[in-house]
Amino acid sequence: MIKNFIDSSINRKRLSVKKEISRGFYSVLGGLLLWEILTRLLLENELLIPPPSSVIRSLWRMSLSGELNRHLSATLFEFVCGFSTACVVGILLGYLMGRYRWFDDLMDPWIATLYSIPVIAFVPFIIIWFGIGLLSKIIVVFKITAVAIMLNTAAGIKTIDPTLLELAKSLRLSPWGTTYKIRLPAALPYIITGMRLGVGRAMLGVIVAELMAANAGLGYLLRDASETWDSPKLFVTVVLLAAMGMGSFALIKKGERKLAPWRETAEW
Repeated sequence: MIKNFIDSSINRKRLSVKKEISRGFYSVLGGLLLWEILTRLLLENELLIPPPSSVIRSLWRMSLSGELNRHLSATLFEFVCGFSTACVVGILLGYLMGRYRWFDDLMDPWIATLYSIPVIAFVPFIIIWFGIGLLSKIIVVFKITAVAIMLNTAAGIKTIDPTLLELAKSLRLSPWGTTYKIRLPAALPYIITGMRLGVGRAMLGVIVAELMAANAGLGYLLRDASETWDSPKLFVTVVLLAAMGMGSFALIKKGERKLAPWRETAEW
């Protein structure tokens, strides 16, 4: 009986994931069809809004020439390195901020300063100090992302139910055991929220940095397309950025399902 219950639960979960994927696919497909129809019927000049067919042709030409691979790989590398480093450092510092009042007081003025400085004002200094290579873009992504993850992690650690901590004491858990089994799982929703917010901020940071000074990347491609009035190429860049964001959100959601399967049960 237990085996049948587990099998039925797994089948229901697989069916739910398939439904989620199919709904997303049909939603995107419907949006593309509507976009194609409206641009063909209402617009005569593709310079304003090109139809999806023109965007796909431009994407195909750029893929064959190798131009797309060079720019996309540069942006992906900068994004992954900066975002993953921000997650590790942000979660660690956020945990310490939520755990120790003195550390929170030390970090508070620095976080307020970093959070209040617009990224467009911060990028020129990074480029002057580290050049226009990959390192400067990674630092910009790290700066703009780590603060959001840090603040959300600290909020999650601070708002843990005291009953859970009393339970840990009664079970005589070690400090590491309390952190691993109580604090981090309880703060996980806040951490995931910080990572989701960080994805958008990381995309913003890497594109702003590449727009201002770069010799490769989607931001550089975006600037080149806008200067040459190449609308299909411009939309290719925007679509790729949207795909990167969607893929990042999907990976974060998948990681959340692995780390906290009980949240999906509670929500749905």
